[in-house]
Amino acid sequence: MRWNRLLLTLSLIFASVSSAHGQNLQRVNDLKWLGSHNSYRPELDEASLAQLRQLVGARAKGLEYGHPAIAGQLDLGVRQLEFDPYADSQGGRFLDTNDPDKTKQALMARPGAKVLHIPVVDARTHCPTLRDCFGQVAKWSDAHQNHQLLVIFVNTKDDQLGDPRLPKVELFDDASLTAIDQDALAAFGRGRILAPDDVRGPADSLGAAIQTKGWPSASASLGKILLVLDSNPRTAEVYRQGHKGLKGRMMFGLYDEASSEAGVFNIQNPKTDLERIRALVAKGFLVRTRSDADTDEARTHDLSRLDAAIKSGAQIISTDYYPGAPDPLGLKFVVQLPVAP
Repeated sequence: MRWNRLLLTLSLIFASVSSAHGQNLQRVNDLKWLGSHNSYRPELDEASLAQLRQLVGARAKGLEYGHPAIAGQLDLGVRQLEFDPYADSQGGRFLDTNDPDKTKQALMARPGAKVLHIPVVDARTHCPTLRDCFGQVAKWSDAHQNHQLLVIFVNTKDDQLGDPRLPKVELFDDASLTAIDQDALAAFGRGRILAPDDVRGPADSLGAAIQTKGWPSASASLGKILLVLDSNPRTAEVYRQGHKGLKGRMMFGLYDEASSEAGVFNIQNPKTDLERIRALVAKGFLVRTRSDADTDEARTHDLSRLDAAIKSGAQIISTDYYPGAPDPLGLKFVVQLPVAP
């Protein structure tokens, strides 16, 4: 009996060690993330739905979704977020003096990136400034220090809106992009950011390092934040100038796979680009895709885009309908990732 207990104890110890060893062998690009799209957009009640429809008419159909507070999304299991900053180097560019929220007015008056979907038309937000958005994530991270690596897409907005009634958009330049890096450092501290330098090491090329050395281990990334500059090509070019392989930068970016800065890709439609995603994942890159867009799949309960996203092997799948997400239209559409065996 004593020997049986000893053998059982030894087998449990061996199993525990083997499991830990397996986790240590798993790398960041082996992880899976379920993310929220436009994470800063609040839940829509009847009044806000009506206002949105009045402002944009039929285009409101694609905007009829929303999210709980940032911490609430993370509590529900969301592990990838998306924030849309507009440059505002002087402050006040998107200030609404009729807004009864004086605290928000004060934030909008200060210099620094502002987070909202469309100025005036769709400006409701959980965090008016990018620093505020990062700060909310940092607060949650402080309270859950062993969390899976969080991924934040920073979708910079600097294409002109094409409506003279709306504020003119300021182009992101080196100073305003560096300010994003500084906002991230202020919120998270360098030690909690998984930056390109941490993946590239002493090499010149981030892309080459990923395809040869690979990403850090999943266990080493626990409690950390990985940031991605999701921008147009002009802004991406500005961000890497003087930073080959993104040396010294806090964010990864969207670059051609043959470039020194390649690391993360944002491919919106897994149905049309399934084979491309598979090829990039096979090379070790991280790929983010979407299981639904513009409420289309939700309205028809179409899971084919989710199925394609899963089959593609993309590590990051964004949705407006993760388990527990608000359902303002009563569609009862839910996106979930397969449970690992």
